[in-house]
Amino acid sequence: MSRVRVLIADDRPIFRAGVRGMLRDFAEIDIVGEAMTGRQAVEGSRRLKPDVILMDLNMPEMGGIAATRAIKEEDPERVILALTVSEAEEDIVEMVAAGASGYVLKDVDPASLSRSIQDAHAGRFQLDDVLTRRVIVRLGAAFKRTRRPPAQPLTERETEILKMVVEGKGNKAIANRLGLGEGTVKSHLRNIYRKLQVQTRTEAAAHAVQLDI
Repeated sequence: MSRVRVLIADDRPIFRAGVRGMLRDFAEIDIVGEAMTGRQAVEGSRRLKPDVILMDLNMPEMGGIAATRAIKEEDPERVILALTVSEAEEDIVEMVAAGASGYVLKDVDPASLSRSIQDAHAGRFQLDDVLTRRVIVRLGAAFKRTRRPPAQPLTERETEILKMVVEGKGNKAIANRLGLGEGTVKSHLRNIYRKLQVQTRTEAAAHAVQLDI
């Protein structure tokens, strides 16, 4: 099994060292770099091409939300997992809207953090189920105010996949359910994002709620 290559982005050296220590014993995880600022996180994403970036929200030069947005604009496939102390719903909504694949609090235990990293890498969104629904509903309300229906209608297969995204299923689970390869599922998701004018799974799910899919 290939290891998940991780970049840690946090402005506090002691916390980055702590995360390294937490994940040292997990053979599935490989820490490939660190960043002290949001700008360094963007540069690290470009240079190291990690599988997952652990992103703090509050950093100098460029905050985690802005850095996430910049990284996703440059590389929509890059997986970013927020790792922060903030439980504010507004922060969660903004981070998810920027393109994060999940949101994990810093008091997480080592095993749970390792599992969250692997799940995010596999395409599964990382957030408490109740809070996920609240975030999706809020994003859906925002889309209702600001977005028109997709210029191109979704195909039957794309609608089927989008429904499973709303259910919280990852790429592998969708592929297994439909008898497709994961690469084919990713291709369909890219088409869905393009048609809905979104960048993330959660934005797509929110749009699906708004469109009553």
